[in-house]
Amino acid sequence: MAASTRIKAQNIKFKIAGTDYACDANSVVLELGDAPGDVQTFCEVRVGGEWSLTLAGITSGDDDSLYQILWSNFGSTATFSIAPNGNTTPSTDQPHYEGTVVFDQLPPLNLTSNEVVQFEVTLTVKNTGLDTLTGLYYGVQKVIAD
Repeated sequence: MAASTRIKAQNIKFKIAGTDYACDANSVVLELGDAPGDVQTFCEVRVGGEWSLTLAGITSGDDDSLYQILWSNFGSTATFSIAPNGNTTPSTDQPHYEGTVVFDQLPPLNLTSNEVVQFEVTLTVKNTGLDTLTGLYYGVQKVIAD
């Protein structure tokens, strides 16, 4: 068996509401956790999940920076798209991951003398159900072609 193609975290395309913020971000983590509420027993099939989108990046006062967008859009929602391979058009081997993020956390202001100021927030992804036939997984869609 040939080795699988590896994704290297560079030249990633990361967009919110159609605007690319890859140059402001140094970490993007999309993670599926348990659905809030009830306890799942050993005999139950997974009944749901809740995605979170953790963003880390540089703190900037520029109006169009990711940091300021998180502040100015607090309480609203926006679409996001992650292209781990940096490709513009999704394909079977290089899919994009898309969903709607809820701006439900404000980025902190952490200042350390003589260091570049950075932030990290964990935002909720809006759950829109499960439909594996269309690639929809609890609000995140794996897009393989436009």
